[in-house]
Amino acid sequence: MTDKKNYLIPTADGTSTLFLEEYDQAMHSDSGAYEESLLKHIYPSGVLDLDADIINVLDVGFGLGYNTLALIHEFKLKKKQSDLNIISLEKERHLIEFMEKIKFNDERDDIYNFIKQVYRSGKGSIENITLEILFGDGRNFLKKMERIKFDAVFQDPFSPSKNPEMWSVEYFACIKNLTAETAILTTYSSADQIRRAMLEAGLIIGSGPSVGRKREGTIASKSGIIEPLNDERISNIMDNPRSEPYRDRGLSMKREEILSERLDRIREGKKAVIR
Repeated sequence: MTDKKNYLIPTADGTSTLFLEEYDQAMHSDSGAYEESLLKHIYPSGVLDLDADIINVLDVGFGLGYNTLALIHEFKLKKKQSDLNIISLEKERHLIEFMEKIKFNDERDDIYNFIKQVYRSGKGSIENITLEILFGDGRNFLKKMERIKFDAVFQDPFSPSKNPEMWSVEYFACIKNLTAETAILTTYSSADQIRRAMLEAGLIIGSGPSVGRKREGTIASKSGIIEPLNDERISNIMDNPRSEPYRDRGLSMKREEILSERLDRIREGKKAVIR
């Protein structure tokens, strides 16, 4: 039975997003859910321009599958000859009931049917594309991953204040270790505490595109293949008392602990300034 507290919402590009009560927010911008996937993740990641035998992509926060759908659709349109390997992390297992209600009325429906099949089975292939969806706490999967280097990371969990366990310094350090030198991470967030977490994890950060009414996002990489923020902006981030990042010892702390300890550090920082 459908939980009426979780529901689909139409967006301006004709596609739907999903509001989830647990996080008290929708998954996408109301300016266009599918458009957001293209403009925030697929295009700025540069993954469609890679010339490699195998392209590995990590999609953090599968949700309704739009990032994966947009990637596969654009990949097929470009007639890429590479093998595309997508691994997606998702906590929720009940979203299929909402996915079944979504129609695009074009060639994307065939791809989305494949994605829905994988949502049920966990893994599947179509032509030169393989998709695997790992359900549960994504941190546990990341800690166990070996012998893989991702060429792009779509960082798309719920917002940091609602889902801090996927935005910590330790989380981004783990992501850094799993990416290729030329990989680009894309995300909608431009919050100072997130950018500082990336910086402390050893990533180079730059501005990502803005979509709809949302402000600019962030792109990040372990090498200088992106245009970094200038020194003044970096200094402003590091000097901002509210930029104290989330920390997650052992990538195993509970959400409430991560939030509470960050607030404690901010309060202590303010006391130090007053003294």
